[in-house]
Amino acid sequence: MRINKNKIKTKQTLIILIAFMLGIFIAIYLKSTDSDNVYISLEEKRSLENDINNKKMEISSLKKRKEEYEKSLKAYEDVVKNKNKSIGELMNEELDYLKVISGYSSIIGSGVIITIKDSERELSSGETPNDLLVHDIDILRILNDLKKAGAKGITINGERVIPTSEIKCSGATITVNKTTYGQPFIIKAIGNTESLMASINAPESYANLLRSVYGIYINIEENEEITLNFYENNK
Repeated sequence: MRINKNKIKTKQTLIILIAFMLGIFIAIYLKSTDSDNVYISLEEKRSLENDINNKKMEISSLKKRKEEYEKSLKAYEDVVKNKNKSIGELMNEELDYLKVISGYSSIIGSGVIITIKDSERELSSGETPNDLLVHDIDILRILNDLKKAGAKGITINGERVIPTSEIKCSGATITVNKTTYGQPFIIKAIGNTESLMASINAPESYANLLRSVYGIYINIEENEEITLNFYENNK
């Protein structure tokens, strides 16, 4: 019997091809059943990124608080050693400082005034009217950037922002400390003017993203004398 070599080669090639494809299917199956591989949606990814950013901010805040406590402790130790100030004087100074940073005392200083309004441009392909509105998350992100830039105090439409302040949006309005305000939203912040300006105008800042991508109106101006009212907790 004459052996057809071409048929043998074809069969060998077919067997190799089948084995190769089978190997790929097995690899894909094993990867899909690997418990170490976790697949999440884009929305879940964004939520995780926000959680990570919030935790980073909390860690940064705790580090700053630790440094402040260490300075306070050293100041008390210096008083005991040098007796250049009484304990009572030092405690009053610290109480005044805590009132300022917590929002329970008015503050005057140089800083910036930021005006924010909804975008007035036409919708682009794939956008919805909601994309061109100012939301509470937008205000919160801008506030966080100002705090990271060293803002000593912040108000929104005259409402002093404190750690427990709630900021919620409803259509074209936002509610701050249980009081609702319409546009424009005016944010005042006291601190190093250069750093505060950079937190809004830097190319990678969140505010610049809102302006360049969605056309949200955000204007920032320097001011040498800004007065921030104290927080009123009788609302």
